[in-house]
Amino acid sequence: MKHQVSAHVFCLGTYAERYVPGGYYDDLSIDEMLEIFSKTDGLDGVFQMYPPALMPDDPVKVQKKLSEYNLKVSEVFIESWSDRKWKNGAYSTTEKDVRKEAIRIFKEGIDFAKELNAYSVLFWPAHDGFDYPFQANYYDGWKYLVETLQELGEHDSGVKIAVEAKNKDPRQRQYVSNTGKLMMLLNEVGLDNVGGALDVGHSLMAQEHIAESVVILDRAKKLFQIHLNENYRDADPDMIFGTVNFWEIIEFYYYMNKTDYDGWQAIDIIAPRDDRAKSLQTGVKLVHKYKELADKLSKHEAEIDCNMVGYKFTDNINLITDLIF
Repeated sequence: MKHQVSAHVFCLGTYAERYVPGGYYDDLSIDEMLEIFSKTDGLDGVFQMYPPALMPDDPVKVQKKLSEYNLKVSEVFIESWSDRKWKNGAYSTTEKDVRKEAIRIFKEGIDFAKELNAYSVLFWPAHDGFDYPFQANYYDGWKYLVETLQELGEHDSGVKIAVEAKNKDPRQRQYVSNTGKLMMLLNEVGLDNVGGALDVGHSLMAQEHIAESVVILDRAKKLFQIHLNENYRDADPDMIFGTVNFWEIIEFYYYMNKTDYDGWQAIDIIAPRDDRAKSLQTGVKLVHKYKELADKLSKHEAEIDCNMVGYKFTDNINLITDLIF
């Protein structure tokens, strides 16, 4: 795998939420945010939003702004969840005009990303799902979701679209709720440039084993994005990556080292009760530390994999602990 780390600037946001709607911090300017990014060792890219917020609308001006801080665009994510018009879904809704608007914005985002030479574009169907029985027609929902993705993928076959799975939040049930349903969707869409985004926190919350999820997507050549955060497997608080699920993350990077993934790893965290700049810097540091530990294991890949062929867990865990502690 290629090891390169990015983050979105909202990792340095105010963290407004329903309990503290005013946020835990004061706003930073985009220049203050990018200054912090530029001083964070091991962070080289910005996960850019479309339509742009804080940054210029012109891709040339975006590149110029980032170059002033020795940064570049990693990927682009299309924002289709913060407006009430998306409440019944942006991409699967039976409301034709709403779906048409979402498709228009996403196609503009694809063109924007291409001009920025972004690695891929994120498709997160945040409101595409349901809350109650008999609320949504699942035949219609999946039909429109597939058709929308096919139309977007055919807009420019040279741009990768990464679909992100999440089992709930903001809906109680989202259509693309886990890696298996994501793969079902990608198979039905049937386009080479439409793949998956593995959000580590979402995978954990869905009770998945994140290393296995990597393998499922990689076997199908559909691993297009990686998002880094974590949790206690019960919700999605976007905690600092590497601080909770130690063994799973070691194994995650061990298997990432087996892939030929050449995209970015995007930090996607929230740290409302601690220093936000230090939290970002700690998260980036831990990404590199975990990768270093996995690299040590990869030097013993033949022995580790041989033990797994024989299901020799204790032999492996003794070998691995001796290598990393």
